[in-house]
Amino acid sequence: MCSEESQSRIREGFKQRRGYWNDDWERLLQSNPDYVATYLELSAYTAERGSLSPKTRELIYVATNCSPTHFFERGVRQHARLARQFGASLEELIAVAMVVSTVGIQTYLLGAAILEQIAPGAVAASEHQAHGDSVRKKHLRLFAAALPEVEAAIRVDPAFYDVWLDFAAAAIGVDGPLTRKDSHLVALAAYAQCTQLSGTGVQQYMRAALANGATPNEVIDVCKLITSMSVHAVALPVPVLIDEWEKGS
Repeated sequence: MCSEESQSRIREGFKQRRGYWNDDWERLLQSNPDYVATYLELSAYTAERGSLSPKTRELIYVATNCSPTHFFERGVRQHARLARQFGASLEELIAVAMVVSTVGIQTYLLGAAILEQIAPGAVAASEHQAHGDSVRKKHLRLFAAALPEVEAAIRVDPAFYDVWLDFAAAAIGVDGPLTRKDSHLVALAAYAQCTQLSGTGVQQYMRAALANGATPNEVIDVCKLITSMSVHAVALPVPVLIDEWEKGS
């Protein structure tokens, strides 16, 4: 068993290095202090050694917590509070959620690419070609590169992809509260997290972030930063497990 002094040291170190502490971590500390101590080292690594600003880091955390594939309200609230402390505005926080809301296009990109493999040319109509050229140019203005999945999506139905591009452009914004670079870093986080893992999305937004001024270190720091979000596999069920255990006592 870890002594109370050692637990206190871990607790205070967590507060100092991560900026918060809550009841979930208190219970985990009692159950397995080594787990909490090693998680602290993992989750603090990029914050202490990385190249992302504290505000951008917290906006990235907000993005991963508000993803439609991984909505964790406590995490959204916690990191929104920290982002505000580091200077983020409400409009920036809302903009993060808007950027994350665009990840649904992965469904169409995946479907179009696979359909072209199974039945090449079966869906695309000849009249699509002229429209497809203008849609491709619009995509390149926003994302800097068009991956094979994007090319398939344009060939299958350029009008649909054109509508989505307008939606994505409105979310990312030209003169919005987030810089174009930060918007693409936020989207990269949403696509790279363990509950999404979209290779196409990661490539697309990694290229776009670099094209808009992000450094390779900032890009890989996003991926390092969100590695620790899998801890929600503990943070979410442990209170439920304790509650059910106590009901059966």
